[in-house]
Amino acid sequence: MFHTICKWNVGHYGRRGFQSTRICRPAGSAIVQGCYIHQQHPSRGTQESSNHKSSNINPYLVKKSYEQDEQHKQRQRFTHSNQAGMLFGIVGTAAALGMGSALCKSQGEDIIDKDLPPNSPKASTKTSVSVEELLDSQEIHSVGRDVAGTEKYDPRTQESSEEDTANVQNSPKAFSTAAIIGSVQKEKLSDLQKTVRKSRQLLKRVMEEAGAPGLVISVSVDGKTVWADGFGFADLENHVRCSPDTVMRIASISKPLTMTAVAKLWEAGKLDLDAPIQKYIPSFPVKTYNGEEVTITTRQLISHQSGIRHYKLKDPNKKEKEEQNKNKENVNKVSKKAIEEKDETNEKIQDEKAVAISAEEVKSEKEFSDNKQNGDEKSGNCISVTDRKRMELYKIIRAKANKRRKMIEKAEEENEFNMEEYYIKEEFDTIQEALELFQNDELFFKPGSGYHYTTHGWTVVSGVVEAASGKPFTEVITGLFYVLGMDNTYLDKNNPIIYNRSRNYVRDVHGKLMNAAYIDNSYKWAGGGFLSTVHDLSKFGNIMLYASQHNSDDGTQSVPGILKVSTMRDLWTPVKGTGPLGSGYGMGWGAAEDKYLCGFCRSSRRHASHSGGAVGASSCLLVLPKQDYSSKEHGTPPKGVVVAIITNMQGVRLKNEALQIAKLFENIQ
Repeated sequence: MFHTICKWNVGHYGRRGFQSTRICRPAGSAIVQGCYIHQQHPSRGTQESSNHKSSNINPYLVKKSYEQDEQHKQRQRFTHSNQAGMLFGIVGTAAALGMGSALCKSQGEDIIDKDLPPNSPKASTKTSVSVEELLDSQEIHSVGRDVAGTEKYDPRTQESSEEDTANVQNSPKAFSTAAIIGSVQKEKLSDLQKTVRKSRQLLKRVMEEAGAPGLVISVSVDGKTVWADGFGFADLENHVRCSPDTVMRIASISKPLTMTAVAKLWEAGKLDLDAPIQKYIPSFPVKTYNGEEVTITTRQLISHQSGIRHYKLKDPNKKEKEEQNKNKENVNKVSKKAIEEKDETNEKIQDEKAVAISAEEVKSEKEFSDNKQNGDEKSGNCISVTDRKRMELYKIIRAKANKRRKMIEKAEEENEFNMEEYYIKEEFDTIQEALELFQNDELFFKPGSGYHYTTHGWTVVSGVVEAASGKPFTEVITGLFYVLGMDNTYLDKNNPIIYNRSRNYVRDVHGKLMNAAYIDNSYKWAGGGFLSTVHDLSKFGNIMLYASQHNSDDGTQSVPGILKVSTMRDLWTPVKGTGPLGSGYGMGWGAAEDKYLCGFCRSSRRHASHSGGAVGASSCLLVLPKQDYSSKEHGTPPKGVVVAIITNMQGVRLKNEALQIAKLFENIQ
């Protein structure tokens, strides 16, 4: 009976009533789809639907008889208006929904319970499920089902676009919900919702461009987290979704954390940034550059001005420097007259070659033509002008191919992820063992005279911290994690069980996704050996932001920052020689200052950041302080935006996207 009612009865309360009840019919369809009998035998008749038994009743005869009766009743009883048709349509649909729930519950109970999400009301405790309960359960079930990094669909708060609606309608469990929500007027999106949508679209493009399996983000404004999200998968093989609690490698964001420990020792007077590092690490050899003995200080190390190499054994710019110097010497030796004579000679040679080639082409063409006319069988041995040009073209293509191959080989050599030291599998028990990897290698430049980003330099910094504190570096840094309240930040060790830890991924030369190789990061704890979550990184950014803004006339604070304001100013001020004017590297942080070259042209906002790249992971932490803000009130929240992004794919650049997102959220009122 229910099958006949739900399929035919609603439409016969009036043609206009039928038009008005289309809004409610999808909800009835959802109940019908949940019925066990209708799922197994959707074309059976009325008696089978009501009794759940086999029957030979012809559904068509039942339908025809019922239609005739209803049409006769309709002509006699219902001469209603459009509003009356709508009312009766809704009443009829509601009756069909209630009847369908009661009839189908008896044997389809277990199946419905399985389909409902954990937060929905259990069908086993009621004899029927109301429309509101079913829609709410399906709505909750669909919210957060972010398929491979696509935009989440939340019908309560978001205005779905055509693409969103199509994605939702492809899911059978969300079909009826999407149909009903699509017919209801949406609320106007708030500024926060619009900003979140733009940010999601931006991150989705980043993931598609890089082919990243998963990505997590956290954004806080004025010390409060306003958006935290996960896209894609933390573990593809086990189908584990990313969430803001996913633990990933943060790579070089480990440097700002280590810098905090260095700054605490500096403020306490236990560490002299300008003293030679041999004061703290006597075993470190005294270095020379061009035969001159030089001094390396901790201040130079934390600003990448020490000259210590990164993962490359030799200076990558050494060959270019030698060629440039050689060319300059040659130019000085050769006079201007000699150069002009050489150019004239070259021009003559080129002209002579061109004339010879033209004569040869004419001769070859004439011979080929004569041989062809005379029917000479040896004409095949004659090279035509077309064949000659084809051979020359082939030589040019081959030369370009060889040049491209050499460029690719050079690029592969320069790719730091191809360096062997990235893939060390042995565990280092002490800092001294790690120092032996590079401490005897030559410097790339005189300390303090240049800039070369180096993670090995921060291994030296960890040795300085260890000596200045009198404790192993691992104890110092884990103690700092505790003080900062970063409960989900760890040393990147393979043996411990770390909940929510993500897998790491790379792509091979053919672009195929693969698990990243096993590595041990104990040789570079300070420069790139930590794990964390975006929540913890966002908290750390706000701690630094708070410390940079809270000041008082007498220098006392009831709720002090982790570091002094003067210290934070040094950390976030670009060091001369580390980058273009107004930007560069400070002390453990990338730093940029307010810079306006001219009106309405490219400008720079003051901010601090650090990106990271590790085997199977990329990251970025960016702090955008509020302009011209300094608080003297005790304990007031920091003013500014903090963005933390981590992905489980190496080689993904996130700095520009993090800055764009920070500026978007900065304008939210």
